[in-house]
Amino acid sequence: MKAVLLGMAIGLLLGGAANAQDVHLQGLLDLRVVIPSGQVSNLDGGLGKTRWGYGNGDAVQPELGAAILRGTAQITPDILLVGEIRSDPQQQTAFDIIDAFARWRPVSTTRWRWSVKVGAFFPPVSLENTGIGWTPEWTLTPSAINAWVGDELRIIGGEAMLEWRGDVDHFEVYGSVYGWNQPAGVAIADRGWTFNDQPLGLLDHLRLPNAAAAPGQPSSAQYSDQFRQFTGSPGWYAGMAWERSDFGRIAVLRYDNMADPAAHDASEFAWRTKFWSLSGSTEVGDVVVLAQAMVGSTVIAPVPSFVSTTDFWSVYVLAGYERGDWRYALRFDEFGTSERQSGPGATASEHGYAGTAAVTWSARPWLKFVGEVLCIDYWSAQRTLGGLAPHAIEAQAQLAVRLTF
Repeated sequence: MKAVLLGMAIGLLLGGAANAQDVHLQGLLDLRVVIPSGQVSNLDGGLGKTRWGYGNGDAVQPELGAAILRGTAQITPDILLVGEIRSDPQQQTAFDIIDAFARWRPVSTTRWRWSVKVGAFFPPVSLENTGIGWTPEWTLTPSAINAWVGDELRIIGGEAMLEWRGDVDHFEVYGSVYGWNQPAGVAIADRGWTFNDQPLGLLDHLRLPNAAAAPGQPSSAQYSDQFRQFTGSPGWYAGMAWERSDFGRIAVLRYDNMADPAAHDASEFAWRTKFWSLSGSTEVGDVVVLAQAMVGSTVIAPVPSFVSTTDFWSVYVLAGYERGDWRYALRFDEFGTSERQSGPGATASEHGYAGTAAVTWSARPWLKFVGEVLCIDYWSAQRTLGGLAPHAIEAQAQLAVRLTF
């Protein structure tokens, strides 16, 4: 499947670029100095919530946040091709594809407009991650909600959208049918919410906690291949949005991957994952306010005698202020999970809070400096599986230099 995705993405972009009316490239190089968390990061198999952390009394570390290349090719006035490639040392491949899709949006001379998108792309749930390569605009680290979307969700299929553009109001209705994302849910169940700004590439594997290894298996290097299909049932999402220039935007979305919780093979399980997402943005004077809430569940039933359901929820509010070349942002997150199961074994659950403060200075159109401090206070039953105290407080500080073209 991954080889097919890679071939399709490269063929789509190269073939389209060769015949395009207009080709545009954007790039981002993100260099950082990090004061990491004292916990082992979830990207290294630990139960820490942050991206950076090695659990060994870490000092200040230089890091490569990412190198990202985004290409767009306007084939005709109606057809646009988009593809994004990312590289960073924490990936398993030197370069990986974040998304690659084609959008057909016929030119409209009326208030109505429709479009169709086909390929691999993120579901339309984020107000934060609107930058190149699924990067957030106001902070370095996205909210727990949008970190999870980047970790586990990718739409490999199609989306249709119908828009009505009034003089003041703008309405959207959209829906999708997709496949190859039936393991989604394993991370939220096994490790809970995290705060990562490294979205999973289409060729990569998702790292799971070492402590989540099944009895009898070595407690190291647990991975999940997120982009798989076990049954013929396609997943879907549907949503609607209303936007008004003097008010803001409100959007609601229902997502269901329609996986069979009993489906599995020797190495992977299907997780029935569904959720509601409600998001909104507005301005209060000169302050931009973003808010989002998500509530859902994921279910696994590998044998008839064992059914495990993990309910999950999270909410964040972000306030941003821009003055000249400076941007300031504060965000508050609250999150939690709760597991219920019919068979024996310890259940996993968590709840916690996080605060993020970020400052961005745009020194030049192509050069930005971003400072961020993230603090997370949480209680997690998963930590006891790894022999850790269930309560933890993590802090991570970063200074990023971002060069763009």
